[in-house]
Amino acid sequence: MARTKPGFMGSRKNSRTGCMKSVRTEEEEDIDEEESEEEEDAEEEYKEEEGDGVERVEDPRWVKIKDRYKRTIDKECGFERLEVSRWKREENWGKKMWKEVTNSSPPKLIGEGVYGIGPVLAAISVGRRDFYTLYVQEGLDISSSNKKNKDKKGIEKVLKIAERISLTVKEASKHDLNMIVDNRPHQGLVLDASPLEMVGTREMEPVSINGNNGVFWVALDEVTDPQNLGAIIRSAYFFGAAGVVLCAKNSAPLSGVVSKASAGSLEIIELRSCKNMMQFLTSSVENGWRVLGGSLSKNAVPLNEVEAGEPTILVLGSEGKGLRPLVERSCTQLIRIGGNIHSGVFNDEDEGDGGVTMEQACGERMDQGGYTKELQSFLAVESLNVSVAAGVLMYHLTANSSQALVSDQKV
Repeated sequence: MARTKPGFMGSRKNSRTGCMKSVRTEEEEDIDEEESEEEEDAEEEYKEEEGDGVERVEDPRWVKIKDRYKRTIDKECGFERLEVSRWKREENWGKKMWKEVTNSSPPKLIGEGVYGIGPVLAAISVGRRDFYTLYVQEGLDISSSNKKNKDKKGIEKVLKIAERISLTVKEASKHDLNMIVDNRPHQGLVLDASPLEMVGTREMEPVSINGNNGVFWVALDEVTDPQNLGAIIRSAYFFGAAGVVLCAKNSAPLSGVVSKASAGSLEIIELRSCKNMMQFLTSSVENGWRVLGGSLSKNAVPLNEVEAGEPTILVLGSEGKGLRPLVERSCTQLIRIGGNIHSGVFNDEDEGDGGVTMEQACGERMDQGGYTKELQSFLAVESLNVSVAAGVLMYHLTANSSQALVSDQKV
């Protein structure tokens, strides 16, 4: 083969085809040899770095990408560009999340999940459930040096009680715990426990002459929202209710959601269930109990006119429809909470009965520079949320009962 000048390509004519064939120079062959040697050195360096515990991408092209990445860093001052540091953080986060998702295997619960520090602590302290396993988030720092973790005292109490009762404790990733509780706030604790059982009842015990003053129960007629149910149970426990009675049907199940919404009060307060709410209330009235039903009816008595000191059952209805008609008839008295709007129900049929129509109420507000016609449809919110109404009613009953008790002591 005839040699050519450096930097130029030689050519040779093929005797058979008559075409020109390119000939590589010795300089180009030397360059190829150098590049192949560099690639071999890079591969050896890549193999040496595999033993440092860092997850590598099994692709030789990664060496070139890493070399190009190193060029963006100023080696003299050690300064890293903002774009590079941001890309590095996102890459590390993506690798971590991908590893958690691919290696994720959420544990299967035997019973139901009770999550949150308050509910778990209350459940294992009272012991009304059967416990199977306590799952703790791995990497949870509860050491004394960690001052940022405000829940560490509660977690320490849970772990001490779990050790005392010989409860199995297992660590699980945060992703697995999120999968168990459907991404609800678990605070690093999930307890696998049996469902909470209620005691069936048909009526309340007969009232004694001197033993039931100021006692009240809360009866819930088909409250189906677990958040509202948990909030009502929490208020009932706070205001000192003796217990809560639920309908056996058409009520929210006593799940971990209810326990979390009640801040653990569900695990402590006495719970009963009845198959027929009307029969339960009627029989309780015969045994000397006063039954107060929260209602928006025009026959309802204002809350400030309710006398205190009698054994009482406070009945509350569902979120949308309120008390059922037969349940209202079973109450000895209907009560209502007075608000800042007109007490009459906004209905044209009640106009002749002393009620106030929507147009009249909006007209008065418009005269005061308030609402416009476009907002009339939103003024139908004439009642409180059932959990809020329960808190107001229970506070009034307990406050009046304490005042009545003080007056009786003075006499």
